[in-house]
Amino acid sequence: MAHEYRVAGQTIRLDPDPSVVAVRFQDNLPNSSRARAAEAAAGVGPFSTRFEIPGERLTIVPVRPPVTGGPGPAAALQALDAQPEVAKAVPVFRMGGNRVVPSDRVILGVKDGADQAAILARHNLTPIREREREGEVLARIPDDADVFELCARLDADSAVEFAEPDFVTIGRHIPRRTAGLQPSALDPMAGDQYAMRITRAEDALEAQQGRPEVRIAVLDEGVDTRHPDLAAAVVARYDAVDNDAYQEPNAWDGHGTSCAGLAAAVPNNAIGIRGAGAGCSVLAIRIAYSEFNGGNWITTNETIARAIDWSWREGRAHVLSNSWGGGAPSNAIARAFNRARTLGRDGLGCVVVIAAGDEFGPVSFPGTLPNVLTVSASNEFDEIKTPTSSDGETWWGTNHGPEVSVAAPGVHNLTTDISGANGYAAGDYTPTFNGTSSATPIVAGACGLVISAAPGLREDAVRTMICDSADKVGAFPYEDGRNDFFGYGRLNVLNAVQAARTSSIAAAPRTMEVATG
Repeated sequence: MAHEYRVAGQTIRLDPDPSVVAVRFQDNLPNSSRARAAEAAAGVGPFSTRFEIPGERLTIVPVRPPVTGGPGPAAALQALDAQPEVAKAVPVFRMGGNRVVPSDRVILGVKDGADQAAILARHNLTPIREREREGEVLARIPDDADVFELCARLDADSAVEFAEPDFVTIGRHIPRRTAGLQPSALDPMAGDQYAMRITRAEDALEAQQGRPEVRIAVLDEGVDTRHPDLAAAVVARYDAVDNDAYQEPNAWDGHGTSCAGLAAAVPNNAIGIRGAGAGCSVLAIRIAYSEFNGGNWITTNETIARAIDWSWREGRAHVLSNSWGGGAPSNAIARAFNRARTLGRDGLGCVVVIAAGDEFGPVSFPGTLPNVLTVSASNEFDEIKTPTSSDGETWWGTNHGPEVSVAAPGVHNLTTDISGANGYAAGDYTPTFNGTSSATPIVAGACGLVISAAPGLREDAVRTMICDSADKVGAFPYEDGRNDFFGYGRLNVLNAVQAARTSSIAAAPRTMEVATG
């Protein structure tokens, strides 16, 4: 069975994780019946070690892979499908250090003028949510359908622009580390923000404070909007997980709060730190969550695409900061970013900033997309981050490849941390936030400063200034101005802001690219 679908005309082939499969049980079965069905299937491990994907009709169960004498995932899927309690068993895939699972939904792009109801009817699909302005619809598939075969049939339908599984991405938990530092003076922790010094963001802020009308969207686990170093910066919020009123993140979901601090923590408020884009505003956007402390975060492709469109349309974002990735490539996500990049800011375009990933391998999606700023991670010694770099964090290294645009510090970053159950105290900061997740909002903040210096710049001009002004550091040679680790170099915020201040945006901006979708 081929596990493949198409994105932007390219075939994406997925390799099953040999250690687990996912099961969609018949509705309303008690756990005892589900356990009997799973354990009756040859090669399936104990049901007690299962993982229930929250909000989905999917249970991940272990299987014994062939290398340990087990039947492997293909045989386990067949054995599970033979159980009357099982509606459908589906493979689980590994991508970018995450697990992705096809849900019981597909995302369709419908061609202009096509009869959407007729498309759904002839493929036996049930509509769930339509995004008419994007020409996209989320639809439920029959329980017994193979989602990859269905997507192939949909792709062959002349009325369909694209079809893809609405994958559920199960990300790795990022532990919260709170230092309990106590600020006592004007931005008293700013002196401990080495990234602000090494990128010359401190000097840039002397020349150009961020403008509050410049909005940086932080798409993440949400941002704790009560944090004293963030509250005044947050001007709008959106919960894409539930598509309703914004819900403050769980007390253990601190990733987005840390990203927001690096991008735009409020300056000169006598509390703690300042962000690289200090003075700019923050859009707090929740695209993922984890159910319990230490649990993996959960999201779907459709959730992310909806959040991207809200960011530039309703949220009026200038910059989109994306410290996530590693899921299955998606037409819906790629098209949403393209709309932001070409239609946002009244046609000037949003700058899209994306983390390269932390597996010390190839850049992961969506950092592989064209016309975005893909960010790798360096350290306090201007080395590229590897498992053997001098920072001592041996458990990770930055992803790298031809897609990397620029590097920024990604280890030992001091930033805002999320509160505990009792709310915020002024000492809620972490000095150990790391990863390309940590580097990305620094670049996003720098983009906010560049736009603050020259509000009429188009997004491609901002990207060019960030890359052209970067410092050529590190041990790797730069060929034609770049390498696959640092991209065009390590971020220099002052250089980028000076380029913006002295540019005649005024001078002939490049021809606007035509949006697709």
